Amino acid sequence: MTKQLWKLHSWLGLIAGLGLIVIGLSGSLLVFRDEIDGLVDARIMRVEPTPEGRLSKDRLYQSAQAAWPGYRIVGIGSRRDPGLAELVYLKKPGSHEYLGATLNPFTGAALSGPMTERQTFTGLLLELHYTWFADHVGMLITGILAVVLCLLGLSGIWLYRGFWKNFFRLRWRSSARIFFSDLHKMVGISSVAFNLVLGFTGAYWNLTHVAADGLGHHEEDPEAGASVAIGPAISFDALEAAAAERMPGFKATWFFLPDAEEKEISLWGTVPGSWWLSSPSGSSALFDPQSGSVVSVSDIRLAGTWQKITDAFTPVHFGNFGGVPVKILWSLLALAPGILAVSGFMIWFRRRKPLRKA
Repeated sequence: MTKQLWKLHSWLGLIAGLGLIVIGLSGSLLVFRDEIDGLVDARIMRVEPTPEGRLSKDRLYQSAQAAWPGYRIVGIGSRRDPGLAELVYLKKPGSHEYLGATLNPFTGAALSGPMTERQTFTGLLLELHYTWFADHVGMLITGILAVVLCLLGLSGIWLYRGFWKNFFRLRWRSSARIFFSDLHKMVGISSVAFNLVLGFTGAYWNLTHVAADGLGHHEEDPEAGASVAIGPAISFDALEAAAAERMPGFKATWFFLPDAEEKEISLWGTVPGSWWLSSPSGSSALFDPQSGSVVSVSDIRLAGTWQKITDAFTPVHFGNFGGVPVKILWSLLALAPGILAVSGFMIWFRRRKPLRKA
């Protein structure tokens, strides 16, 4: 069985190697997406706080409407770093495509946009990371690669189950095959838990999305970008207060407007007392767009075990739950699939070399 498992492990690694290198390298950079955005696009991403503080959600919405009158505002939200601009999502009438823009949350001034993900450096990286610039087909490929990463990790645990005997041995002066074998074992065992977690979360997101939406290209629908009118008395600040009555301490990080696909106004955010791996949008509230009455609330503190686990996928996958030290660790560990792919290829290549000379 071990021999067959070794063959399976080798061929899976060879087939998926290049893809895992690309995913690992792009993921390593995306851990620091906010920081990279702040450096590369400082003029449109970085903001200076004012003594008056952040604008209310109603003022932000009004500022976005005034800045981009030819577009429909889909959602507005903030990043973890308070020194970064507010993100605004928009759609053109009749289009499914989401466009992004940035807004100064202290002054309401438009800083950039509307633009697609591919018009920013980290947006390009993100699209490469999970779609390979191939929409749903790319998402399927990446999802399969994530499953392969899990299979490689599980098979590697069995193949190197006696790793503790020579775990820290790295024979620099031995043959290339022995050196890469030691490196492969050391990196693989050190990062196996990380690879399993990231592989599972990535596969879950991509494959469930493809299963729900299919692989086909969405035809442009004139109704897709049409707005669903909201009542004249609707106040997003009042909606946040209403959500906080149902979920004490609720603070909205995002709010989304209704359209032909989503019928309610939705607020997503945080609540105090949730566990340390809760995402910034783990709790939510839905509202009727005409009356503003509460349709439903979802408090992560009262959620079931599986909902809490899937909510934790975001901070765990992106490494944004423990400050800079965790980000550095996640960024380094994200290089592991690439190192394993290269070292695995070298082991295979060196083993086959004598056969080619025969």
